[in-house]
Amino acid sequence: MILGVDIGATKTWLACLRDGKLVKSKKIRTHSDSDRFLQDLQKLVQEFLGRHRDSIEAIGIGAPGPLDLDTGVFKKLPNLPDWEGFDIRGALASSYRVPVRIQNDANAAALGEAFHGGGRGCRSVYYITISTGIGGGFIVDRKIVNGANHLTGEIWALPVSNFGKKDILLNSSSGPGILRTAKMLMDKGQPSSLSSLESFDAEDVFKQAELGDSLSRRVMNNAARNMAHAIVTVLLVVDPEVVLIGGGLAGSADCMINPIRKALPKIAYFEEHRLAPIRKAELWDEAVLYGAVSLFED
Repeated sequence: MILGVDIGATKTWLACLRDGKLVKSKKIRTHSDSDRFLQDLQKLVQEFLGRHRDSIEAIGIGAPGPLDLDTGVFKKLPNLPDWEGFDIRGALASSYRVPVRIQNDANAAALGEAFHGGGRGCRSVYYITISTGIGGGFIVDRKIVNGANHLTGEIWALPVSNFGKKDILLNSSSGPGILRTAKMLMDKGQPSSLSSLESFDAEDVFKQAELGDSLSRRVMNNAARNMAHAIVTVLLVVDPEVVLIGGGLAGSADCMINPIRKALPKIAYFEEHRLAPIRKAELWDEAVLYGAVSLFED
């Protein structure tokens, strides 16, 4: 049995494949103290597998970065700073006496989509998640392409223009980036129906854009246009068979996916890229779990 672990900034859960179906555990809090987290995780494994614990053959992990993929050691995490230096791969390998592999969550999700989701049957798959952050992963022949510095897919750092300001993609097209951009324009005195709301988030910006608010439309168009430029860069550099988009801002195709599709013909040079298959991801919150299990499917 391959045990998959999805470590999130706030929640962690487990899964395994039985007869091709993902069987999931309950979710537990991702404790900020690494020693306490390890204890909680081992307890969860025991509860999830029960008397079948000895059937574990390997453990795959999808986790937030930055982390050292060669050693399995976490670097300084924005949401879990006390985990710096935590060797989770070594700890689990020692506890269960099985091989353990670890990948950042975006790469794990990309692998899950390639094996079990929207990329099934494709030789090359580029996966992008647009949510609180922006992540990416590239799969070729069912293997993750990590790159020399383990930075393949980190398109969030691509330079963009954000209403005349030199910026990066994360700050214009992620959920928090959309929210900050809207507030920046409002602080400059530009009117918006958002001002009538006691508080608002990126989803509210999208909703107000649908209702015709000019500022919200400009912010969402800017976010989608910059994401489309990022995807054109991906298409030019690695030329994947399919681009899959997941994450909270891809839940509604009209929020990001359809505007991206509409923008591509206007900015792509090659005809093949103007018509590139941009699809909605299929696995959503299960993508990392599927990917963690798939780390050993070779």
